[in-house]
Amino acid sequence: MAMSDFEIKLLEIIKQRENVLFEIERALFTKRYNLSRKHFEIFAVQSIAMIYSIWEGFIQEAFQLYLAELNSKKIEFQGFRNEIVIFHIENTFKQFRNYPEKESRKVKFFSDLNAFFSSKHHSLYHQINTENNVSFDILNKILKAFCLKSFDEHWKKYRHPNPNLKECLASFLRYRNGVAHGGDISSEEKVTQEVYVKYKNLVTDLMYEICFKMITGLENKTYLKN
Repeated sequence: MAMSDFEIKLLEIIKQRENVLFEIERALFTKRYNLSRKHFEIFAVQSIAMIYSIWEGFIQEAFQLYLAELNSKKIEFQGFRNEIVIFHIENTFKQFRNYPEKESRKVKFFSDLNAFFSSKHHSLYHQINTENNVSFDILNKILKAFCLKSFDEHWKKYRHPNPNLKECLASFLRYRNGVAHGGDISSEEKVTQEVYVKYKNLVTDLMYEICFKMITGLENKTYLKN
């Protein structure tokens, strides 16, 4: 079966990120650039933050592409599943989270709501809130918001006797947050090539699985109420 334009574009996004992950590994761990020990240690620690940046960037770009695909279908807004309706309304009208106190702002809010519900079609809100922390729970929260199948804690090779998926993502974020928040990785947790490859493979596995979940969602029209 021929791939859809959506699948081609999403796989291109993944391939680009795979290439960057590979080049980081090659630059750091193959002695291609003859880095000094000091420079290697500095860049090795930062490599985990680089993987995370690639990971979070993928989530943003992939879901924006998914939303663009849904928008292209010209579906009546009330035809979407409630999860998608709620995602769009809550992000379009921030007043639901911070209700206005001034009377004039209340009037405008309800006027805007009236105009909103008078229209049958809306372009779905396309910014994804990762909360700067794409953990297991946040990832599943995003997937559920778009009626896509969530991840199990024990998924594929991420299960006993290995750490499960939730634990692997938690460990990955602990590394990343330690660097991002100005700390350092303790001596027993130095970033070796084995550590780098572990999280590179984790992110790669997740990107391809999210691609599969999105394609399955589109084929099965899980975004529709009926």
